[in-house]
Amino acid sequence: MWCTRPASVLWLLAACLGAQAAIEAEQSNIRTIPLRSHSLSAPYLDSDMQSRFFDFGGDTIIRADQYVRLTSDRQSQEGWLFSRLPLTATNWEIEVEFKIHGQGNLHGDGMAIWLTKQRAQTGPVFGSVDRFEGLGIFIDTYKNQRPGVVFPYVMAMLGNSSVTYDKDHDGKENEIGGCSARGIRSSSTPTKIRLTYFAEKSLTVALQYKAENEWTECFETGSLTLPSVAYLGFSAETGELSDNHDIISVETKNKYINKYTEQAGSTTSDTDAGRGLGRGKQFNRQKESGSWRWFFFKVVLFGIVVGGG
Repeated sequence: MWCTRPASVLWLLAACLGAQAAIEAEQSNIRTIPLRSHSLSAPYLDSDMQSRFFDFGGDTIIRADQYVRLTSDRQSQEGWLFSRLPLTATNWEIEVEFKIHGQGNLHGDGMAIWLTKQRAQTGPVFGSVDRFEGLGIFIDTYKNQRPGVVFPYVMAMLGNSSVTYDKDHDGKENEIGGCSARGIRSSSTPTKIRLTYFAEKSLTVALQYKAENEWTECFETGSLTLPSVAYLGFSAETGELSDNHDIISVETKNKYINKYTEQAGSTTSDTDAGRGLGRGKQFNRQKESGSWRWFFFKVVLFGIVVGGG
């Protein structure tokens, strides 16, 4: 009886570790390609004072050496910035550096990141249109009626062109994921948000605002489907309360799983070299997780032996 029990536990443990190893192996083979058409950095504009890949409007202003300001710290402003081309990548990662700041103790209302069919329109949802089709990520800095939740609050909503955003309750009814982010406004650390999407699998949202290179996972969803034609956009609004809402940079990457990583050998092109920039960090993560699995295995094995004795 004693022999059967540890054997069953060991088989179960081996299966779990094997599944985890398979997931990590897949993650280690993920490669990225920068997408210039959906990325943005200073000076933002070309010689004709236009952006090749983005349109902007509403109250948006651009200071070429510093930021794209969606709203200034003034009442009743709405501004937007949208890509001219749809984001067609199946899997992608978008990293945005932004800054929300202003004078006084009261501030609002917040800003949004969009991946929607609609583009380049002002409206009542953080400066863009309601009844949108696609994904909205909201960085909400003003609390309306949502007891028990600490603001600022970051949340996601999936729209189908008929569902409205419930501003009175800060979007609670249609939230698919969210987290409190106290300290994200006026942080001394460069504030960033990173969206990672794998089609039919998951959307992960992480934040950097506590310390540089310290990412906090906000939420991860299950499978969700985005429109086949979706534009990347940003918007913000102020009401009776106000804030500066600035976009500092946008970096978008296409993500894909390289099934032939090991077969390719050392003959890589310049593009391939760029795709492998994160390999050192990935190796460290693999090493750490491998050490953890071995340690966990030894602890469980020790427990079984002691229990059996």
